[in-house]
Amino acid sequence: MKKLFAIIVLSCGLFGFVQAQTALPYEKMLSLTQEQLKEGKFKYDKYRNQYVLRKSNGLNATANVLNALNGHAADVRPHPDDYQITIQQSENETVAWVDVLFYKDETYHQLLTWARDNGCDLIETSSGKLTKQQFNYEDYNLELTLYVNGVQTTTSSTAAIAKTKDESYNTYHFTIYTKNPAVSDFLTKQAAKEAKRDAKGKKKQSVEDLM
Repeated sequence: MKKLFAIIVLSCGLFGFVQAQTALPYEKMLSLTQEQLKEGKFKYDKYRNQYVLRKSNGLNATANVLNALNGHAADVRPHPDDYQITIQQSENETVAWVDVLFYKDETYHQLLTWARDNGCDLIETSSGKLTKQQFNYEDYNLELTLYVNGVQTTTSSTAAIAKTKDESYNTYHFTIYTKNPAVSDFLTKQAAKEAKRDAKGKKKQSVEDLM
C-alpha cells in the first residue's frame, strides 16, 4: 500500500502523468482511505474537516538566507515544484472537493490542454489578474484558475543605484467538485452566523442579489 501511495504522491509532485491521458487528473485523490491519507503525510484539520498535504522545496529558504547575509532581497516567489493538495470531506468519509494548488507553468498548460480535449461545456472568464476555466467531466464540475501575483523588489538599499525588479509569479488551482456537499464544524458555524445576521436584517445586499 505504501508503494502505491508513493506513486500517487510522486505523480502529484512531478505532474508528468497529466500528459497523454484521458482519465481525470488527480481522480485517485477522491478515493483514498483515511489510512492511505495518513501514510501519505496528509494533515487532518478537524475543524474544517480537510486533509492537507503541503510540499515545499527547501532550496528557496537556503537561498534566501544566503541573500540576506549578502545584503540582497529575499526571493518571495514559491519554488515551481511546490504544491498543496486539499481534500474537503463530506459525510460518511466521502469527498466534497479536491483542490490542487501549484506554481509550475508547464503543468497549467498540460491541464488546460486536457480540459479542452476532454471537458464539456468549457467556459473561460477573466477579470484583472484572474483567469478561470470552468467545465464538466462525467459527474464532476471542474475549475482551472490562474492568478497573477504582482511583486516588485528593489535590488539595492542605496537610493542612487536602486533598481526595481519584477518578481511576479502565477498561482494555479485545479479543483474537482463532486456532488457531495462539504461538511465541517467551520461551515456549520459560518451558516449559523449568516442565519443570525439575516434574522436581524443586517445582511448587506450584494450586486449579485440585485440581478
